Amino acid sequence: MNNGNFKVSVTDFDPFQSSEVDLQEYVECHSHFTTEQWRNLMFCSMGFNPNHPSYNYRAKTWILTRLLPLVESNYHLIELAPKGTGKSFVYENINNKVSVISGGKITPAKLFIDGKTKSVGLLGRYDVVVLDEIQSLTFDNPDEIIGPLKTYLANGSYNRSGFSDIPISSDCSLVLLGNIELDEYQRPKDTYNLMAKLPKFFSETAFLDRFAGVLPGWEIPKFQRDMIANQIGLKMDFFGEALLSLRKDGSFYQYAQQHTQFDHHTTIRDQQAILKTASGFLKLLYPHLQLTLQDYQRDCLEPARELRQQIRNLLYNLDDEFKQSEKDIYVDIK
Repeated sequence: MNNGNFKVSVTDFDPFQSSEVDLQEYVECHSHFTTEQWRNLMFCSMGFNPNHPSYNYRAKTWILTRLLPLVESNYHLIELAPKGTGKSFVYENINNKVSVISGGKITPAKLFIDGKTKSVGLLGRYDVVVLDEIQSLTFDNPDEIIGPLKTYLANGSYNRSGFSDIPISSDCSLVLLGNIELDEYQRPKDTYNLMAKLPKFFSETAFLDRFAGVLPGWEIPKFQRDMIANQIGLKMDFFGEALLSLRKDGSFYQYAQQHTQFDHHTTIRDQQAILKTASGFLKLLYPHLQLTLQDYQRDCLEPARELRQQIRNLLYNLDDEFKQSEKDIYVDIK
């Protein structure tokens, strides 16, 4: 390009999107950090300041939970939080394999398969689909969405009657983000039914039971300018690719299976959700799998139990069928 007497040309270019991640090198890097330093590195790489006094251990844990749908295939999560906690920030910036849809109308064609073009919908094309502002979502015919969606959440495949004879399989995780009203004590106004202010179909227990957990976003402080990370973190494009690459490693789930003990009241869905969540926390915090059982219980298993307990509370309160079993989930290390 000519500009007066000066000539500008491109001599080199580094692509923004990281195409390959050396997971072995990524894992080996962990040895140079303490557990707390690594945890803060993950937190900082998300764009948050780990040293801000408002971010206590629990708040950090729930913010890191937002990464679980990236490291675990078919990991389905609901986050309910007041406005301003940065629910969608990470999903919008971390990787182009994550799609964020904010409010508006959702059609079966957009989500599953387009009957006219035969093109595959969002769930078949992305690794993570995030439905933001779910309190303002509208469906022309909710049954055409919720029915196939329940099937997908249960087994990772879907089809649309009359449009696709062969089910479409996908590893896509689904995240629902919704605003919730809090009382003067910064607790949900309706603790009996957290979904009360959302469209009615979100309170269907058969639908809720298919989610790994409800993230208690009311424990996350509202985002302020001085909460922005100003320390060193992983480059966002590399960080996103590294997280997605961890999906393929089954050793973390095996670790969780070997070291988690459930009582006889715990349902299969509760067990699967807790194990998958614990596996995800292992990938985030202990990618080298070098940890004590106390580390596993504190940083992985207990948060996993709490997330699923939120689902169990909803099921227990909304449907008498679930009152036939224990409300509280009990798990321990072994």
